[in-house]
Amino acid sequence: MTILVSGLSGQLGHALVDHVPAKTIGLVRRSTGTTRLRRRIESRSREIELVEGDITARDWGLDRAALERLAETVTCVVNCAGSTDWQGTAESLQMSNVVGAVYGVGFAARLAEISGRPVPYLQTSTAYVAGSAVGVVPETRLGAGGDRTRYEHFKWMGEQAVLRRAAELGVPLLLARLPALLGDSRTGETLYKNSLYLLSERWNDLPFGLLPAMKNARVDCVPRDTAAKVLIALAEGIATQSLSDVEIVHITNGAQAPALRALVEAARMIDQHAFGKWVRIVAAGRDHVVNVSALGERFGRLSAKWQNTLIGLRYIGLDRSFDRGNLLTALNALGKSAVAPSISLEAAARLTFGLHPGRESIVSPKHRSLVRFGA
Repeated sequence: MTILVSGLSGQLGHALVDHVPAKTIGLVRRSTGTTRLRRRIESRSREIELVEGDITARDWGLDRAALERLAETVTCVVNCAGSTDWQGTAESLQMSNVVGAVYGVGFAARLAEISGRPVPYLQTSTAYVAGSAVGVVPETRLGAGGDRTRYEHFKWMGEQAVLRRAAELGVPLLLARLPALLGDSRTGETLYKNSLYLLSERWNDLPFGLLPAMKNARVDCVPRDTAAKVLIALAEGIATQSLSDVEIVHITNGAQAPALRALVEAARMIDQHAFGKWVRIVAAGRDHVVNVSALGERFGRLSAKWQNTLIGLRYIGLDRSFDRGNLLTALNALGKSAVAPSISLEAAARLTFGLHPGRESIVSPKHRSLVRFGA
């Protein structure tokens, strides 16, 4: 199997570098330097070929000669690229999360046309296309809704567009939704980006030290290396046509996701001196959490940090779990059940708060975050 992957410079991409098969091709943008990515590839002794392109252009910016060369070997296209900026403009989110994803389907179709064999397409998305849904979120197509944030809305639009385009072109498709990504499960290594899945750096500034959340709120978080291993297994499955009956999967902990209250208390027990002020979780209804999380977009005068703080509430404060029946069925069929996400409460607390043993805290003592999730 030879997979072509876009987005290797991101949080998930960094983990993929460590775990992808020997024959892997990475698509990188011409406009950005690849020095750090190349160094990582070399330090891991990985043989990953890098090809310059652009997901926001037709055929991902590759000419006919490049397409013909890739068509000889590529058996699966995996798109991990996209904008995770909660404060991104509508234009930037549209181009990265909708246009780029749809062009990826066309790119896979073009490789199939040239090679004369199917080239499946694996599109990564976010579990948060569920918006403010509570309860069990199914691994199915989700309907339109008015309570999604701008980021969630364009991710949802990208899913709808990809599903339609794949059906039109006859491209085998698998849509993989991911929750918040933590750092590496072994080392705690993570990336810092402007828009992380976090309760921002306002832990000490919460009014009266109160954190509103539903009584049984859960925080579904997966180490990035775990997500990478699952994604590779799924890519192998669709490349061999072993997963033809599966359309959408959640790479999540499902009902085993840690409860917010337990996660916070576990972190305090691990290192009670790692935090400044402590917060008290107060019971709130779904509508309260959703309304507060939407204030950042309703009132533009708020700073970007405060807007991220408020938006982050819905990712930790809602009582819901993401179904993963399709995922488990797919992994069992592939004989890869062992790679299904499973994280202990202690591991989740250590990685979330940067309390990984044997390392200095990932988060600066002056900026302790509740959730230091990578994009």
